[in-house]
Amino acid sequence: MANIIMDLGFSLNPAIDVGQGHPNVKAIHSSKDDGEPPFFLASAVFFAIKDTITAVRIEVGCSDWFPLDNPATPKRIRMACLDDITSLLINYDFHPKLSV
Repeated sequence: MANIIMDLGFSLNPAIDVGQGHPNVKAIHSSKDDGEPPFFLASAVFFAIKDTITAVRIEVGCSDWFPLDNPATPKRIRMACLDDITSLLINYDFHPKLSV
């Protein structure tokens, strides 16, 4: 345990100046209800969409890797599927410019 003390002439927050190693007995520790599950839930949806696009591409004979930027907009999903309509606009080895 280490106490970090800064000499600033005045206390910025007396609650954290000394005694940082003392746990708050009323606090909820390791809580997962503050944003982590929704973040990963959104990732699961994105990768489910990408898996679906992969299945559609395999049906038309294209099993190559393809980029899918986030957010997966309807336009990006449609262009990645390589169906009869999109094949009129692009060929099977089309790789869009990544928007990084």
